[in-house]
Amino acid sequence: MIAIYLLSLRQLQGRWRIAALLAVTAVPLVPAIFAVASSDRPTALDLDDGLINGVLASAVLPILTLVAATPVFGNELEDKTLGNLTMTPLKRWRIVAPKLAAAISVAVPLIALSAVVSVLVAFQGAEIDGAGRAAAAAAIGLAIGALLYGTMFAWLGLFTSRALGIGLLYVFIWEGLFGTFVDGLKYLSVRQYSLSIIRQLDPTRFDGSSQTVIGIEAAAVGAGIVLVAFALLTVRRLRSMDVP
Repeated sequence: MIAIYLLSLRQLQGRWRIAALLAVTAVPLVPAIFAVASSDRPTALDLDDGLINGVLASAVLPILTLVAATPVFGNELEDKTLGNLTMTPLKRWRIVAPKLAAAISVAVPLIALSAVVSVLVAFQGAEIDGAGRAAAAAAIGLAIGALLYGTMFAWLGLFTSRALGIGLLYVFIWEGLFGTFVDGLKYLSVRQYSLSIIRQLDPTRFDGSSQTVIGIEAAAVGAGIVLVAFALLTVRRLRSMDVP
């Protein structure tokens, strides 16, 4: 399993992929710096709505994880090397687990770094108390979101060769539109799970008043279901598919 994990990490280290991941990671710094530089200092509510919800949770988190997770199976399917793994006596979950771990090992530190740096810059620049706690809450909530998205997008990369395009449609249509404006569907939104966790960890600065955020109990149940369901779906898909 360790060998599969290390191999999967190496497969994610292409020059263009690393450049794309670093570029997406740096995006939240732009609105954070602009918010601080503006003549009207933003409030915690403004940063909750604009930086946390509008940039980090809605765009950076899913896109970064999509770029990191879809290739863990997709690259081997393209190169027709996945068959070498499936011919070994390893149980399918022993192939899936290290590949998921590789994707998460890339996505989680990057989204946490992006959250910590941008939130600290924005909150300290706006002279809002509790910048450290706000940054920690954002990093933890978004890291859990990366764990969930990573599991979903790894399955998608195994399910279809058009994983990147379908993943982008999911991010902008389901999470961006339906998950925002249709109340019932918020309970099926990974972004909502992350926002709920952030609010729970720091309710003083992230009180959720700028948007309707689901309760922490629903978020915990939903996150658990997503994690287990897509991990099992990935194992089942690898077991049942005809690998070239």
